[in-house]
Amino acid sequence: MMSFSVKSKPILIHARFCMTLAGIWPLAIPTKRLILLRAYAVYSDMVKIYFPMFLVSLCMEFTLSTVSNNNVEKKFSQLIYVISLLIVGVAATLYQGKDFKEIITYIIKDEKDIRYSVDVEIKRCHLGRVRFCSKACWAITIMTCGVGISICLENFWRRFEVDQYNKHQNVSMEKPFAYDLYYYHLDKETHAGVLLILNDFSVVINGLLVASTKIVFFSCIIYPASILKRLQIRFERWKGDGDCFSETLKDLVLQHQNVIRFITKLNGSIKYLIFMEFLLNSLNIAAVSIQFITFEKTMLASPILFFGILFTQTFVLGWSANEIKVQSLMLADALYRSPWYEQNETVKKMVLTMIMRAQTPLVLTIGPFDAMTTQSALAIMKGSYSYVSVMLNNYQ
Repeated sequence: MMSFSVKSKPILIHARFCMTLAGIWPLAIPTKRLILLRAYAVYSDMVKIYFPMFLVSLCMEFTLSTVSNNNVEKKFSQLIYVISLLIVGVAATLYQGKDFKEIITYIIKDEKDIRYSVDVEIKRCHLGRVRFCSKACWAITIMTCGVGISICLENFWRRFEVDQYNKHQNVSMEKPFAYDLYYYHLDKETHAGVLLILNDFSVVINGLLVASTKIVFFSCIIYPASILKRLQIRFERWKGDGDCFSETLKDLVLQHQNVIRFITKLNGSIKYLIFMEFLLNSLNIAAVSIQFITFEKTMLASPILFFGILFTQTFVLGWSANEIKVQSLMLADALYRSPWYEQNETVKKMVLTMIMRAQTPLVLTIGPFDAMTTQSALAIMKGSYSYVSVMLNNYQ
């Protein structure tokens, strides 16, 4: 018999670890040492203050450079960062809300119930979703780390090239930074050391925030399919005699209602985040693709890895949202396969009502519009192709 408690880990374990490092899940520190808790609280507050200031500075510099600079490569690089980090900022803000905290609490409680369950089939079903989520989270983590490291290495190489050029040409060309930020009256040469430290700190914080927001997003959209699949198993194995049969059915009705409420609350919490992803990922993917085609090949490590993050996120979101829709519709089939026909008229009417309710799919929507599905993910990629065509015509 498989031991669930040993071989399986909570689906939120990756999200919890990354969000703790990013300073947005303070309850994840299992310590009674007051000094550590206070130090973490200071770090968490510093991140929450610094990141909005960083976004404002990034947007200001992007606006100024767009007006005054004709460097297409620089514009595309900044555009990618601005769009991506704005989404991260919105996501981090949403995750601090009351509704989202209730969603996390529900998932933790539900997994606790599974951990103490003796039903091996239920555990195996849940374990399959956990493994899929773990692979997606590791992929995002590795690619995010790769992006951060490549950004730092590429910036070091650019600064080295400028140093060599200045030495041989006896000029004083301004050295680049990892992020083009608005520094008010700070001189980039005089305060180069301080600005480099700020840039490196920004790379680390941004990497943690990107990884944590993407991972918690993945975990929350993958989990509902596990709940629905487990409910199908319970529907199919529904059995009993007389009053016991009716009571078992009533318990399943309550479970179904809880699942509906959970997915409805989840959709209400993240539907506008999905809307932003749907609108902006096409532009972001297009901007990264332009870098593949037109810019110098020695500086493509971070765009390639970032393209991997965007591609993975787009199709995991589309597939997971589609799974919620499909699995919710399959609840009706699972109920129909149960021995409902052996029961009295009251029970048959209850089953019929549940089957009728299951005909309305549970979905994650793109803002106030249509449901997110795999077709939506393909639409994002098609939109990216259209943007690339337009951008290449303008670039040429």
